Amino acid sequence: MASLKRIKNILRYGLGENARQRKLAAKEEARKNVFESDLWNKDEDLVKRGYKSYDEYLQHQAAKLSKIEHRLEETKAEDLADFKRRFQGCSQLSEARNVLCLGARLGTEVEALHSIGHFAVGIDLNPGQGNLYVLPGDFHNIVFPDGSVDAIYTNVLDHVFDLERLLSEIRRLLRPEGLFIADVLHGYEEGFVPGAYESTHWPTKQILFDKIQGFSDFDLESTRSGSGSARSLDTGSIQKACQLTEYYYVFFLRSSEIQIRALPHRYRKAVNGTSCLPRTG
Repeated sequence: MASLKRIKNILRYGLGENARQRKLAAKEEARKNVFESDLWNKDEDLVKRGYKSYDEYLQHQAAKLSKIEHRLEETKAEDLADFKRRFQGCSQLSEARNVLCLGARLGTEVEALHSIGHFAVGIDLNPGQGNLYVLPGDFHNIVFPDGSVDAIYTNVLDHVFDLERLLSEIRRLLRPEGLFIADVLHGYEEGFVPGAYESTHWPTKQILFDKIQGFSDFDLESTRSGSGSARSLDTGSIQKACQLTEYYYVFFLRSSEIQIRALPHRYRKAVNGTSCLPRTG
């Protein structure tokens, strides 16, 4: 199947770097056309793909794995190393006894967390056959009990059906002083246009942060993007300063306050041209 797809791409775009650029340009144009169509509801700050029902949303999202599984397998070793490096750079994550990964696909991030000593498990609508790291499940309705999770990671905020509902589940699951780590995309005004499976998007990252705070009592403590040396944050009421590397956006949880760190992935178009964290979905 992969060989047939490659032949079709050669016939359509040719060979060499110019062919790659033509393919990327065609995909970008197709994404823009779909995003500008009536398929997306742009009446609010958070734009949403139109679904006739929640079941249609679930079926659409579950169908994505078959489209990306081959690529995920091809890049797994590189993605695993990148996840491991980034998770090791999150100093406060080292205090988490368990980590729940939402929308984890094949579970490369779960495997990375295992490799650095964490008890971790993922959930996904379609984890595929024989997945040792990810359980089938809907992150809008998680079966685990209240206050049972030390840390939650996700890189699929752009695949939610209802952001407020998801954030409510995250608050319910996290223990006091728990940690939420999120990989946040650039907004469509910042250079990223949603593709075939994104279901929610935002004009800018700041608008997303404002929505998160508006939906809850989450407090944005600081943000950081781009490359550069690590630095410490003045965390105010936070007793420990949090040492950051590149590409982090930070919220903190102290009792009723929540901590989010966002790590963009390298497959996304970054407006500053830097590389980012890999994505599994």
